[in-house]
Amino acid sequence: MKNQYKILKLLGLLLLASPLYLSWLPSWVVVNHLPVEVQNVSGLYFDALFVAFKELSITLVATIVFAMILSVLFGYVSVWSMTFGRGLSNVLNVIESVPSILIALFMYVPVSGFLASHHSGVSSFMSLFVFILAATLTILPESVRSITIPLADLYNRKYSISFRSYGFPKGRILAVLMRTDLVRNALNRVAAGILLKTLVLDCSFGFILQLGYGANGTPAHQSPGALIATYRSALMGQYPQFFFWVPTAMLVMINIAFLIVLNDVKEE
Repeated sequence: MKNQYKILKLLGLLLLASPLYLSWLPSWVVVNHLPVEVQNVSGLYFDALFVAFKELSITLVATIVFAMILSVLFGYVSVWSMTFGRGLSNVLNVIESVPSILIALFMYVPVSGFLASHHSGVSSFMSLFVFILAATLTILPESVRSITIPLADLYNRKYSISFRSYGFPKGRILAVLMRTDLVRNALNRVAAGILLKTLVLDCSFGFILQLGYGANGTPAHQSPGALIATYRSALMGQYPQFFFWVPTAMLVMINIAFLIVLNDVKEE
């Protein structure tokens, strides 16, 4: 019975997160199965919808890989060198005091001229690169702290002291402790938190950028948030209603999936 529940839960999570991987299909695969009246009014809408969620999936994967590597590295070195750890903690506290959306916007400003003067392919890549850096920067304070605290706690326990009494170097002890269940659970929590925070930041960032471009502009940073901002006037009848509600519903689905994963990891 328990295994059946796990299977059903996994299928539910795959269904909720389906916009992320279904977006890699050609848009016509979905459009051709829609009612004719929907196809007639959609135009290039579904192309933009698929591109937005494809960009989101790339952003999530790239950010979690980059942020996890830095979080593990900084967490390890912070315990290995207390001096480095205290200095890093002060820097991360300053970063944490600034709202994440402001960090993303401030990092976007220096390259805005470059984005405007280059063709869409280069602009999209540079915009994505800058956003991943910004997202990683905003996530690092909590991620590094979530790894450093349990690792330092394990290192200061009695069995770690016994390792040192036998002459084990500090680096080797920390490498062993990184593979313990406590640290693994912390890494799982960090990974789930990165996904959720990146999703929120990406959509908020895209929404704000699109508002700055107006109804007809298209920012280099394509995201579901930008698509929602573009078609927000659908609520007032300027576009079909589903132009606004389809990406909104998809984001809610993905958000629920990440929340379930995060809650499960915390319970473990």
